[in-house]
Amino acid sequence: MNENIDKDNSLADLLDEDTAEIKEGMDPKERPDEYTFHIGKLEHTIAQYYYKQDQDLTDNDVEMRLFNIMFHLENKISYFSHPLELSIIATMTEVFKKRPLTLSEFEFVLDYVIKSVENRSWLPGKRAYLNWICYFLRMLEPEDEEKYVKSIKRKAKRKGMTHSEIDFLLLRSGEAP
Repeated sequence: MNENIDKDNSLADLLDEDTAEIKEGMDPKERPDEYTFHIGKLEHTIAQYYYKQDQDLTDNDVEMRLFNIMFHLENKISYFSHPLELSIIATMTEVFKKRPLTLSEFEFVLDYVIKSVENRSWLPGKRAYLNWICYFLRMLEPEDEEKYVKSIKRKAKRKGMTHSEIDFLLLRSGEAP
């Protein structure tokens, strides 16, 4: 974890106060595209941690870590001990310096990624989201990418998906649908 982070602060201390717009009902869910940068940084951190540091990590582990962060935003950063949580906190601390978020906005970002994990639950396996995010962000080695694509095509065909639906599932960062 970044040694420049004051572990006596909480994540909430690093976030801006909710604006009048948000307090008056301007829900971040109404404008998710504004948070693509933050979501991307969070997902990249998760993918990198999984692929480079802990391939035993599961989608359930990711959800638990994200929920733990969300439910303990007011706790001191020293409260967090799991290496994935610490990686996320280090990344997001740097992100907040470049593009600040309010508490509600950060909760939305966390919730968005949690829902992304849940959205992959129709695929069998404990790492459907993790494998997808690594594929999406082009982190996989060629042989791992080939296995992933074959697996998705096979599973999607069993579900009766069309070729265009399968192609959509296999879109990656920077590709147009």
